[in-house]
Amino acid sequence: MLMFAKPYRKLLFFSLLLTGFIVIASLAQPFIIKVAIDSYIKMNDYQGMMYLGIIYFILIMVSSICTYFQNNTLQFTGQYVIYDFRQAVFKHFSVMQMDFFRKNPIGRLVTRITHDVEALNQLYSQVIVNLVKEVLILIGIIALMLYMSVKLTLICFLVIPIIAIVTFYFKRVLRDTQRKLRSILSSLLSYLAENLSGMSVIQLFARERKQLDRFNELNEEHYRAGMRQTVINSIFNPSIGLFGNISLALLVWYGGRSVVDETITFGTVYAFTHYVRQFFEPLRGLADRFNQIQAALASAERIFETLETKPTIVNPVQPKELPEKVKGDIVFNHVWFAYKNEEWVLKDVHFRINQGETVGIVGATGAGKSSIIQLINRFYDNQKGIISLDGINIKNVLLNDLRRHIGIIQQDAFIFSGTVFDNIRLNHNAVSNEEIIKAAKAVNIDSFFRMLPQGYNTMLGEEGTVLSAGQKQLLSFLRAMIADNDVLILDEATANIDTESEQAVQAALREMSKNRTTIIIAHRLSTIQQADKIIVLDKGRIVEMGNHQQLLKNQMVYYDLCQNQNKGKTLKI
Repeated sequence: MLMFAKPYRKLLFFSLLLTGFIVIASLAQPFIIKVAIDSYIKMNDYQGMMYLGIIYFILIMVSSICTYFQNNTLQFTGQYVIYDFRQAVFKHFSVMQMDFFRKNPIGRLVTRITHDVEALNQLYSQVIVNLVKEVLILIGIIALMLYMSVKLTLICFLVIPIIAIVTFYFKRVLRDTQRKLRSILSSLLSYLAENLSGMSVIQLFARERKQLDRFNELNEEHYRAGMRQTVINSIFNPSIGLFGNISLALLVWYGGRSVVDETITFGTVYAFTHYVRQFFEPLRGLADRFNQIQAALASAERIFETLETKPTIVNPVQPKELPEKVKGDIVFNHVWFAYKNEEWVLKDVHFRINQGETVGIVGATGAGKSSIIQLINRFYDNQKGIISLDGINIKNVLLNDLRRHIGIIQQDAFIFSGTVFDNIRLNHNAVSNEEIIKAAKAVNIDSFFRMLPQGYNTMLGEEGTVLSAGQKQLLSFLRAMIADNDVLILDEATANIDTESEQAVQAALREMSKNRTTIIIAHRLSTIQQADKIIVLDKGRIVEMGNHQQLLKNQMVYYDLCQNQNKGKTLKI
């Protein structure tokens, strides 16, 4: 955590310097009153009392001004550090492989960047410097009390060993409680995000009661953990208060006797009364400090556990550079791939796609079609074999360099909040609105976007709720056109297209496939009948390869797939 505070060490040092002034002013005030009582009031020295009054006023003003600047400095520092933390976590997420997001629910990751980071904000903006201030005050009080009367100090602090034992015990219990509370909150938010995303499915299958029951379980766990923390605090705070009052009672008893015996001055007892109260005040706040510290430490553990998770898909140490335009020759050379150890999804896959070819990949669900696409983009890495683009192993190419040459249109087009223009343009800021409209007209899909309330300037909500599935897919096609990648991949991109949109999509496909390597994972086999080559997968292996007519003549897996889609009708060979 210190590395995030390092850039702001001057601000933290300034805060600590101000803390020093605040501590001195706070400790000096009771001592000045002691001097006034013992040396000036007793002697009726009005001038001396006036001087002490001025000094006392100056100390109050210095303390107030220093406190104002300290609070502002701490808040600024806390916000700076939290800004850096959030940037670091989000940046780390952006370079992680897809497997990381498959294993970690979105709600859990959102918790890392919101609640966990906010807990650290409390640590930097309040706890650290205030804790230093309180420790300095405690040390200063002990030193002054010992200076005034060793015996009275020891009597007042007879309760300290008990306080130390109680504090140590509560510190350990609070840390465990905070860790559990944060863990349950993460699960709760993860479950909430999952259910909000899948609410339509929940309602369709009448699972509201089951989902609510599970949410109640998690919510009750969080409630119980929160109540446990509340009970611990409600015991700890009064305990410290009780010991403080016992200490004051001992002071009144022994100090009063000593004043009567004239072995200790009244001013000393008065100062001791203030110092004892001051001493136990930070101890009362220790429960809150422990809460904040334990919450911050629990959050820090989780954040750094995330940050220390190294991406498995990384850039090569000595990368090879791809040219500005690649040919699009893709070779899978005896590739084996598994999402989990030895559970092979692709087995000894070997094929070549030549420059400018349109290749279809078909197979039953789970045959490994989408896995091939994931490997080409290096969202995952194959365990055996080599995948090359224009003769260069893709593992030897920078990820951004590889992906800028490959465009992909997926079955479920993701829509960001923003206008239609923004969603089509994405990272291609140089592309003007006019160029986007021209591209849409070129493939006859301009009218689909003109139909929206504000046309291309329509604001699309989260995940494009104002668009139909067909419109989302058309927007995705236009994205790929604007990007103008050398290799185009369609991952079952026509699966969500309605009949009305299909003709426009087919026209867009023909236009986009010209003079570029195109890979189509087909849901509707009619979309790949004109492909130069069709690769047929079955249980992770290539079982057939050829064009549409050749594969029909073989009357094997592809023939069966076509027949199933044509409802058993006899196919023309």
